[in-house]
Amino acid sequence: MATSPRRRPAPGSAEAAVLALARTRPEIGQFRAAAALREHGVAISPSGVRAIWKRHGLSTTLERLSARGAPGRAAALSDAQRRRLDRARVSRRLRATLQGAEDRGAWRREQVLAAAAREFSAKGYEASSLRDIAAAAGVLAGSLYYHFKSKDDLFATVHEEGFTQLHAALDASLTGATDPWAKLEAACAAHLDQVVNGNDIAVVTAGSLFRTMRPALQRRLNRQRDAYEQRFRDLIDALPLPRKVDRTMLRLLLLGGLNWARLWYRPGKSPPPVIARRWVRDILAR
Repeated sequence: MATSPRRRPAPGSAEAAVLALARTRPEIGQFRAAAALREHGVAISPSGVRAIWKRHGLSTTLERLSARGAPGRAAALSDAQRRRLDRARVSRRLRATLQGAEDRGAWRREQVLAAAAREFSAKGYEASSLRDIAAAAGVLAGSLYYHFKSKDDLFATVHEEGFTQLHAALDASLTGATDPWAKLEAACAAHLDQVVNGNDIAVVTAGSLFRTMRPALQRRLNRQRDAYEQRFRDLIDALPLPRKVDRTMLRLLLLGGLNWARLWYRPGKSPPPVIARRWVRDILAR
């Protein structure tokens, strides 16, 4: 399908003035360009200048300088503009290099977290060593310290990532639910699904909700746990229960049963939504 030719701005229009300035002074930014145009009677804002640049592929200094200095163009770059163009090109290459390194670093960090979760899930925190985690991740043991200060820090980071996943699952499950019992049922099903079907990170997080670690690490974990448990506290507080019901005990019993599912759950039998429905509607809501 043929594309229509780009409309040429009418002579004397603000767009024509912006483009003319981009050709003569490509090195200046949108604020200086707007100020220079106002001095010549063209009323335009910096954002207006940028919008016109963007429509014509001139958003960056590099694009404007490259357009002016392109082969076949009548206007040539001055020495100062040429130096600016060279610096802009170097900066672009450097940003691309740094972005690539950042992407590789993020990928490697995720690789380490997944390996650590597998080790913690299979062996427990105490029996898992940084050397074993590094081997499982396919990295040198010393390189772990580039991302994590210690095994405690690594465990807490796995824990935090797991809660991020649990919160996301809970958010998705509660979409559209309004009845208090239905909301609790949906939350239980989502949590149970993460415990029995989620990845190793979610399993480690859910399974350690009631474990006790060393004081410094425990305080860090508690801050993460409290925010997640608060969501179940709010769900249970919204239930129309008799006054004699101890809602705190109910929450602890419910979360405890859900987290222990990694031991008693049998795949192929009742799926998480069915189990959640039985617990909430057949037991709690009766």
